[in-house]
Amino acid sequence: MFLNSYLNANSENQALIDGIYEKIVLISRNKSFYTKLSVPDTIDGRFDLLVLFSVIVIFFLNQSGANGKLLSQMLFDKIFLDLDLSLREVGAGDAGVNIKIKKMVQSYMGRQKVYCESLENKDFQSLKKSIANNVYRNLDNYLNYPDILSNYCKKVYLLFSNKKEDYFSLNKLEFPDI
Repeated sequence: MFLNSYLNANSENQALIDGIYEKIVLISRNKSFYTKLSVPDTIDGRFDLLVLFSVIVIFFLNQSGANGKLLSQMLFDKIFLDLDLSLREVGAGDAGVNIKIKKMVQSYMGRQKVYCESLENKDFQSLKKSIANNVYRNLDNYLNYPDILSNYCKKVYLLFSNKKEDYFSLNKLEFPDI
């Protein structure tokens, strides 16, 4: 096993990250994304929304000081601990899990790079293109759904950008209504 900041954290920080992660999971599993915006209700579709919303949270955690950077690493580690556990629950063996997790980390990091560049530059057109390329990559006709999803991400961005460090460090984080 690798060094994991979440596993090595004190119980208070673990509880904080658990709460933040739970909110990310809840928003990424919101049925509206799948029923109204045609995000594929598949493992890939769910992974893509989890990545999208966790990257936004991690982006803001990283901007909220030294503690935020520590929390962002813990959140990242928590995400992949949970994905590892989920793969094992569906019957993947140790070797298969390691290979799949490695691919998921690579996918995550690639998405994180383009999403964070878009957020840093407040370039929501670029974010929309990245969402189309990632979230809707397996669909032929996705209408204006990437635009609607990127507008929701902009709403999240605007909400989070007006918050102080304690919004994240005290788990006051809430996603806006869809």
